Amino acid sequence: MAENEEIKKETAAPEIETEPETAENTENETAPEETAAAEEEIAAEEPDTEDAEAEITEAEDVEAEVKKPEKKKSGSKNPFKNKKFKHGALSVVFSLIFIAAIVLVNVILRLVADRFSLEKDLSTGELFSLGEETKAYIPKVEDDIHFYFTNERSALLDSGTFGKQVVEFAERMSALNSRFDVKYVNLLTDPDFSGNYVETLKNGEIIVQSGTTNRYRILTINDFLSFTLSDGNTYSYSDAYQINMMMTYYGYTLVSQDSSAEEQMVSAIMAVSKTDPTVVSFLTGYGESDSSALEKILTDNAYLVNKYEIERIETIPADTDILVIHGPTMDYSKDSITKIDEWLSNDGKYGRNLVYIATPEAADTPGLDEFLKEWGLEVGKGYVLQADENYARTYMGYRGVMQDLEVITDTDYYNNMKKQEKASMIGFYVRPVNKLFEEDGNKATKTIVRCYGERCLFNPFSPEEGWEPTESDLASYDVIVEASKVQFEGGTEPVYSKIIAVGSDLLFTENFTAASNYSNGEVALTLFDSNSDNVQEDIKIVKKTFTPQTYEMSVNTQRWIGLTFAVFIPAAIIILGIIVWVRRRRL
Repeated sequence: MAENEEIKKETAAPEIETEPETAENTENETAPEETAAAEEEIAAEEPDTEDAEAEITEAEDVEAEVKKPEKKKSGSKNPFKNKKFKHGALSVVFSLIFIAAIVLVNVILRLVADRFSLEKDLSTGELFSLGEETKAYIPKVEDDIHFYFTNERSALLDSGTFGKQVVEFAERMSALNSRFDVKYVNLLTDPDFSGNYVETLKNGEIIVQSGTTNRYRILTINDFLSFTLSDGNTYSYSDAYQINMMMTYYGYTLVSQDSSAEEQMVSAIMAVSKTDPTVVSFLTGYGESDSSALEKILTDNAYLVNKYEIERIETIPADTDILVIHGPTMDYSKDSITKIDEWLSNDGKYGRNLVYIATPEAADTPGLDEFLKEWGLEVGKGYVLQADENYARTYMGYRGVMQDLEVITDTDYYNNMKKQEKASMIGFYVRPVNKLFEEDGNKATKTIVRCYGERCLFNPFSPEEGWEPTESDLASYDVIVEASKVQFEGGTEPVYSKIIAVGSDLLFTENFTAASNYSNGEVALTLFDSNSDNVQEDIKIVKKTFTPQTYEMSVNTQRWIGLTFAVFIPAAIIILGIIVWVRRRRL
């Protein structure tokens, strides 16, 4: 019993040692204040039972979690709720959006590039850029214009600077006007294309065609080129053999190589898109001389050119506005002259014009001579020589047969002429055109071009034996003259029919009309412009020069350029790579 009681006492108060109860202790009770203090001390020393219980519970939960067996993944769990899947799917979506945005931007830029030129021409002289006047004109063209190249685009670009230039011009024009388009045709793989045209097509051509009028112009790329030599003359690509001879045997050098591609392409657009062009008809059948140079001038300036063998037609077509007889070496028949006279009369209404260009040869043409006399004109049987050293030129050792000519300034012809600075008209074996009267009834004559000064000579085709020119033979001679007949429509408005007589077809050969230092081409054009309604926008286009330019570079400049590409740029790339690598490592 005593042992059991001892055990109970130790259990009830494990931290407080109690002394055995004695009679003295029992009799002397502890004061109340001491008892309270003792209880507070015991309470302070005992742990908080609630906190202890919470800690025990948390520890048990952790232990249970650790000991808890891992559950096997169920095959029916939704994989789309997995965090990794969500993050991966979001990355894929963003990647697809980014790729789609790049594709969309690329498509938009491609469409913009097809419609607008986004390239910058950094070439010397801007070889591949259109002139400001061309860029202002092209958007105003209200027609479907088609450019057909008879070459693959890649072949033209690979052919060099000139091939690239014509491609750039066509595509830049197309970018300025949504009604323009450019197509490249391989004549071997697409033989049916040639069937659309009367001419035999060949590589190196550009066809400019109107969708409204269906008219077209065929341009030869090589014809755009011209060459200026140190003799001061300009030559076309067709004169390549002559150019080579002059440079090889005479020591001339090439001053410049120019391109008229832009000018001719714009002229072709004007010509084919004009709804009511002036029609010029050339008559043939009597040994007429080559008129291709004059025809080219006219077609380049929006005239519609036709050719008729006069003996094979009953009447000259009524839609002809200007008729041309170019260097006949045989006389016209009476019937042919009647057709011309009736056409000029136009049933008394007038309003028609004939350009008669004589041959420099001693041709026997009495019928034509008589016809011209009725209009107050006579072409002399010989040619004009210039005796004034200031205006005479030497040709093949002969002095005076080649000379400067004076264009009379107080005429509409001069006022309408597209003038060039420091360019003069050249006469070459030119015959005089004599005026038989100034005025006669409803007829009148007027000088357009003459030899310079009063020191010109007339050299007959068949001079008398012993003939020698003297001082008294010196005079002034006309070489281009206008003769006109007038009637008054409604009694008030004058209406004219005219004959413009030119003293030699050599005035309008390519050697003179294509040369930039001669104004023969401009004079030829004004003879037609001043007698027609062929009014078109005057666009001044500067030729592009392909003359090579050399640049000298100092040794110091070469050194710095070498260091830049061999050291500085590679070092900058390496440093940039290191910076990117370090920053990515810290992410």
